[in-house]
This record gives sequence, C-alpha cells and structure tokens, in this order.
Amino acid sequence: MPQGTVLRLAYGAVRGVLSDPTTRRVFAIFGVAYLASQMSRPYLPVVVEVLNTDGQRLTSDIALVAGTAALAGALVSPLGGWLGDRIGFRPVLTAALLGAGMALVITPLVPSIPLLAVIALLYTALSAAVSAMVFGLLALEIPAERRSTTLNLVSLPLYAAGVVGPTAGAIVVSLGLGAPFIAGGAILLAGGVLMILRRPGNGPGTGAGQAAGRSRSRAPT
Repeated sequence: MPQGTVLRLAYGAVRGVLSDPTTRRVFAIFGVAYLASQMSRPYLPVVVEVLNTDGQRLTSDIALVAGTAALAGALVSPLGGWLGDRIGFRPVLTAALLGAGMALVITPLVPSIPLLAVIALLYTALSAAVSAMVFGLLALEIPAERRSTTLNLVSLPLYAAGVVGPTAGAIVVSLGLGAPFIAGGAILLAGGVLMILRRPGNGPGTGAGQAAGRSRSRAPT
C-alpha cells in the first residue's frame, strides 16, 4: 500500500510515468496533435463566414462544416484501429499526422463551403485516427506494471495543449486568418516527419512487432 500525502503520491505517479522515454514520446505526439487542433478550431467558423459571401444560411453552413466533421470522426476512429492492428500503429499514426497536417494547411485556401466541409471531415477523421493509434501504442509499448497509471495520466498532454493552443492561435492569427491553420499544420507535419525518422524496423508498434506479440500471447505455456 503506497504511503504519503495525496500530493506526494500524485507527484510520484506523474514522475514515474514521465521518466519512461517511450511514454514521453507518445505523450508528446498526442499533445502536438491536440495543440494543432486547439490553435485552429476556433477559427473554422470564421473561414465559413468568409466563404459565405451572400450572408445567408451562415448558421447552416457552419453546422454543415463542423457537424459533419465531428460525426465523421466518431465513425472513422474504429477504422483507424482496424488498420493499425493489421499494418502497425506507427505507420497509421505517421500517415494520420501527415494527412491531418496537409489538411490543415490547405484549409484557408479552400474556395467553397462544400469543399471546406470535405477537408474538415478528412482532418477530423485523421485526428481521431491519431488518438486511436496513441492509445494502441501505449497499450503495446508500456510495461504491464505501469500501463494502468500511464493510461490514467494520458490526458496530461491534452490539458497542456488546451491551455497553450488557444493562446498560440490568438497570437498567430494577427498575421492573418490562415496563420493558425498553417502553423497547426506545420506542427502536425513536423510530428509526422519525426515519426518517420524515429520509426523502428520491428518495434512493438509496427506490423511485424504486433504480429510477434500476438504469436507470443497465443503460444502454449
């Protein structure tokens, strides 16, 4: 039974989780993805307003772009898990980061509301895939004795990004409406490139590593 004050126990749990390099990397990727979203999301209705030149049906256009994207994210997330289980969580996570980054970068350049709805849908679906892959990597790569504590603290990078993201977005938007989207997209693209550079050949998050893990779990004892 752990002994000590609540704050000391909480600090010890956080320190123990963050002392693991794998956990820090996965948490950083999760935080980066959420940071990009928090930087750009508040300005999506403004982009819709700019494209709605006649001033009519503005509310329905915003609902079309934002509502459709949110629904798609919920529907596509299981598909991301299915793909990750077959070809590896790391490849799917890398592709989702790169795809989401490109979607954000081109968002302020979209010429029409229907096309903006498609891009927003694609971005939300890829963001949902990032979240699914992060949880998959944590489940695979974190030792069993630390897995429960790590998963309980997975919201830490989200809290940090939830504070930093809107503030950063409010600063860069002074450069233009497209700046938060371009900055957020650049962050996601950088995360995808880092995943490519650090990708192991047969680690736990790759297809080969996952297949080996499943074979070990089915082997007779």
